[in-house]
Amino acid sequence: MMRYFVGMETEKRQLGSSVVSSSKLWPLCMALFCIIVWGLSYAVIRASVQEIPPMSLACSRFVLASALLWPFVRSQWRPIARQDWLPLLALGLTGVTIYFAFENYGLKYTTASHGALIIATIPLCTELVAARRRRQGLAWQTVLAACVALAGVFVLVRPGADAEASLLGDLLMLGAVVSWVCYSFLVEKTSGRYPNLQVTQIIMLIGLLTFLPGAIGEMVFSPYDWPSAAAWGGVVFLGVLCSALGYHFWNQAIPALGVTVTCNLLYALPLVGVAGGVLLLGEQLTTGIGLGAALILGGVIWGHRSSRKARVTS
Repeated sequence: MMRYFVGMETEKRQLGSSVVSSSKLWPLCMALFCIIVWGLSYAVIRASVQEIPPMSLACSRFVLASALLWPFVRSQWRPIARQDWLPLLALGLTGVTIYFAFENYGLKYTTASHGALIIATIPLCTELVAARRRRQGLAWQTVLAACVALAGVFVLVRPGADAEASLLGDLLMLGAVVSWVCYSFLVEKTSGRYPNLQVTQIIMLIGLLTFLPGAIGEMVFSPYDWPSAAAWGGVVFLGVLCSALGYHFWNQAIPALGVTVTCNLLYALPLVGVAGGVLLLGEQLTTGIGLGAALILGGVIWGHRSSRKARVTS
């Protein structure tokens, strides 16, 4: 989930018109490509992690993604200052290692629909923490929006809400949310000092190296059968489309479309995630999932807009 914030900090240009000109068409297509593959990644991880253990899946994914990103990064590589290595290590741990450990283990025990909707609370959680860090009071609309989104999460995770999901898996997905919120603030330490793709490549390598001991441990202490072609296809999907091409396309789309447009597109991610779970995995679209989705997305969108309005008027 680096896709929510990587690249957003360096470009603040916004579109002056809602009409997409021909020069914006290709960036829009790249952004929509990212939304589709990232949304479907929940179903792909859910299916693949049943055959490839979580650490091994993450390690394989980032081996492939790092190798594919290197040709794009090599020409813009800048030497890393000594004082920046610790912040970059923290980025790799929170944005890759801890985040994907929680996500992969979470999707082993819960559904793609639940996972996508819980992850959708990241922007609102980030806004709440940001207000706290600024020692700024929250507008009543933002507080109410957070309560609405929290009610949606409760609808999902309450006992007996969904026979296919589990409380353990949902709680692990909430751990991924916390990890990503931490990551989003650590980004400030290196924002603008290095090219986005270089930072992405470095934190992927850090994640790969930290996943490696766990992957080896899974092979030694919990041997598993050779994965099917479908599971390996999931690794390729995650490594090539979601990580390598996804990050590369997203970083190109942001400066062309502006932060506002790309942020708004992200609201479609959980909807694609739920659709992927239903269509690809045969997950049941229950009343609880529908109500939870409406509450979470409604609360997140309302909270984002009310917070942005409060910052403009302050």
